[in-house]
Amino acid sequence: MHLLRSARLISGTETPAGDGITGALRCVIEDDQGKKFAAVLKSGPLGEIAAEATASLLLSGWGLPVPQPYLVSREEEICFASADVGYPNLKKSLSWDHANPEAKAAIEGLAFKLVCGFKTMPLAAACDEAIDNRDRNLGNILWDGQEEVWIDHAFSFGIGNLPDANKLCFMAISAGATEEVQRSALAASMTLDRTLSRRVEDELHGSVVEMPELLLNVSMKLSSIGASLLMRFPQPEDLFGHIK
Repeated sequence: MHLLRSARLISGTETPAGDGITGALRCVIEDDQGKKFAAVLKSGPLGEIAAEATASLLLSGWGLPVPQPYLVSREEEICFASADVGYPNLKKSLSWDHANPEAKAAIEGLAFKLVCGFKTMPLAAACDEAIDNRDRNLGNILWDGQEEVWIDHAFSFGIGNLPDANKLCFMAISAGATEEVQRSALAASMTLDRTLSRRVEDELHGSVVEMPELLLNVSMKLSSIGASLLMRFPQPEDLFGHIK
């Protein structure tokens, strides 16, 4: 499990990170030992910052590749930052932004199939279900041509009031990989450490992003995660449903 580290922003290093609705910035930060790192900085309401921090610890503890998280002081504001891994998201990798609508549909189909082939995709689907992440999209999956990294979890734990969805399951259905991903995601959900929430709670205790209610939501989700994952996929027709 990652530990949540503190850092400060090196003023003047900020540049826009690209797409997304959270106004992320690329920057340089300095940790409490004086080491400088390239990072992606996000500001926003404290609930979103807490969601990012909490999700980063949970997902890394469950084995999903996510960047090292930081809490960053920026003037009088507390922001979330993650180590800049240095490679683009899938939208940029596949030139989504420069495509016409017809090409975007084709790129989307290709991208969904690509994501379904990622080694950690079933685990990511299970993790997204556990943290109630409704905002997974091609812009928050990083890929260097070989390895994937999962980012942007501000709208997890029900934050943002987005429609209930597990978008990785939707991608699997769209890509014709329903059976394989359903089976693999269910298997991955069984490996999620049910005691991890307690360690995350200890790590965040006393910090400005300590929100125990987020972890309570995770515990509730984990208690029925197998059933909730199954419901994300088409159900077999009940052959006997017509019998009275």
